[in-house]
Amino acid sequence: MSLQSDAVFQKIIDGLKENEAKAKSVNGVFLYKITKDGKVAKEWTLDCKNAKAYEGPAQGVKVDTTLTVADEDMVDIALGKLNPQAAFMKGKLKIAGNIMLTQKLAPLLKTDAKL
Repeated sequence: MSLQSDAVFQKIIDGLKENEAKAKSVNGVFLYKITKDGKVAKEWTLDCKNAKAYEGPAQGVKVDTTLTVADEDMVDIALGKLNPQAAFMKGKLKIAGNIMLTQKLAPLLKTDAKL
């Protein structure tokens, strides 16, 4: 299944390749559960310890933080239309695990690209 947020994750993958040191400074592993119509449609792993991201569950690493967000909300967060803290407060973004680690993610996820 193709989702709108696939473009966001492709941008993240490209960004990690361009700036490995910045990614490794986050020093965490994040599992994104992207939902469509209330059901998990796709999972992405963002492994900042090894500066890589890929589709699917974490492979050989322990997940520090799991984020669950709707496909369209993930796109809005990446484009800056939806503040991640506001999304969390409204229940649009659910976070399990090390919530403080997610604050280090913001600079990595900012995108200027039009998706």
